[in-house]
Amino acid sequence: MSGDEAAAGSRTRLPSLTGLRWIAALMVFATHAAFQPGLLPPGDVSMAFMDVVKMGGYVGVGFFFVLSGFVLTWSAREHDRPTRFWRRRLFKIYPNHLVTFLLAIGLMLSSGREIVGSVRQLLLLHAWWPDLDVAFGVNDVSWSLSVEALFYLSFPLLIVLVRRIRAERLWWWAGAIMAAVLLMPVFAKLLPAQPQVWWEAIPEYEYWFVYVFPPVRALDFVLGMVMARIVMTGKWPRVRPLWAGLVFVAGYVAASSLPTTFAIVAATILPLALLIPAVATTDVEGGRSWLASRPMVWLGDISFAFYLLHELVLYTMYRLYGNEFQPNLLQSIGLWVVGLGGTVLLAWGLHRLVEVPMQRRFSGSRTRMAPPQPRPAPS
Repeated sequence: MSGDEAAAGSRTRLPSLTGLRWIAALMVFATHAAFQPGLLPPGDVSMAFMDVVKMGGYVGVGFFFVLSGFVLTWSAREHDRPTRFWRRRLFKIYPNHLVTFLLAIGLMLSSGREIVGSVRQLLLLHAWWPDLDVAFGVNDVSWSLSVEALFYLSFPLLIVLVRRIRAERLWWWAGAIMAAVLLMPVFAKLLPAQPQVWWEAIPEYEYWFVYVFPPVRALDFVLGMVMARIVMTGKWPRVRPLWAGLVFVAGYVAASSLPTTFAIVAATILPLALLIPAVATTDVEGGRSWLASRPMVWLGDISFAFYLLHELVLYTMYRLYGNEFQPNLLQSIGLWVVGLGGTVLLAWGLHRLVEVPMQRRFSGSRTRMAPPQPRPAPS
């Protein structure tokens, strides 16, 4: 594919990836709900379920980071100014962040919980602190927005550099980035061994460096950029989504038996790097996928709001039924349905009343652009 073809077609939407985004958000929800006290009945079945979904939150966030690099590269405008790009991204993420931040502050004040690192969270700087009480303070899932902020700030430079990579060398760069991700847990061993993370049997600094530290997680983002260029330049080997999905499942299963610092990011970086392009090429080639169905695309569209709201909904439910509550199976199913359905409903409201209007009002280009042309299939 020529450079002109890539530029003309790069703004074609990829609905299957939008649907896949919902699957990732649901994985994060399942992990947090499973470990929220009072949402599962006591017993061996619940413990087994927790073992299955434990890695979902980690993998879901990794998916978002790789996908972000892929989609931004795919949709990048050839002559876009950095200020325009930054304005679009700011009004994409910050209004939802501000609303959910204020909701979280209200919940914490009403329950008497200590508020830590609120100013840093409001400014999206909290992931840079190795103190996890700060990084995960207030609305704890927003730490990933702090990481994304670095991605967005650096993207105008990174896209120039990635576009300069010769097509025949893109896979070498992808391999080098994945190797760097695999090395991060090794480097993390050089950090202080105390204090320990209470929910994982590893040092807090090690956990923060591998999972939270923005420059380290930027490797995921740049890998997504390189994978997008591989597809755009026709270097993708046409791996079927089914086979990429099976590799992803294998990586997920393997992660459960690896040391934590390797499991939470490194174990699934290769499967994610294969899955996202494989699904994207289904749309590029005009194929049909259940991920591109209207319900899945709708859920994918509200997934950002869903992600920011779900912990607040789960915490509110926890406060209502109390610490001592132990549900039976039917009650547990009911609570999961209420939690999931309530979060979807609130996410739809946040998406329609805040996210979409703010994007329409502030993030659109002030100059008219020609409509995007359909992207030809990679050759």
